[in-house]
Amino acid sequence: MADYLPGASYSPARHFATLPQPMFESADKLRRDVAEMLEALRGLGAGRYAAVFDAKAVVAETPSDTSEEEWALRRLLQSQAQALLRLPTALHGGDELGDPFAEWTDDEFLLVVVNGKVGVLVACADAARLEADAGRLLHALFDRLLRLDSGWRVDEKGRGLFFGSPRLDTIVVPRPGPDPGA
Repeated sequence: MADYLPGASYSPARHFATLPQPMFESADKLRRDVAEMLEALRGLGAGRYAAVFDAKAVVAETPSDTSEEEWALRRLLQSQAQALLRLPTALHGGDELGDPFAEWTDDEFLLVVVNGKVGVLVACADAARLEADAGRLLHALFDRLLRLDSGWRVDEKGRGLFFGSPRLDTIVVPRPGPDPGA
């Protein structure tokens, strides 16, 4: 694993099929579904913060009444969104990006990215367990997200609009362990 993200586990892209749903749904209904699923994901992981983001903005977050620590996580997403979305590609290809989670020592993080365009970040106590338990919920959440914004369906190489399936990358970032040199 890359030196800049010690202890992180990376699950290479898995492709998933979208769920059979009505083709045209209102954006308001999709946003409500995303908010409910994001809250369920945070609850499943006993997390303190969860957010959906793209390169431009935080799309949804929970809890909605955020404390100062959650605002710091939101600022991390706003300032590092593009780096976080490129992180799976960097880990797969051995590129050096730096550790965007270096300042966070109290939480583990589950980062899930689809097509390098949209991501979900959950700050929780046990990100590996959340990754293992949340497979179906993540697929349903990303199905709704891909219906909400069709631009997220196409990966960075232009694949996925009509053929192929979305690429789902997951990264588990554990709490930093004790310094072996200390």
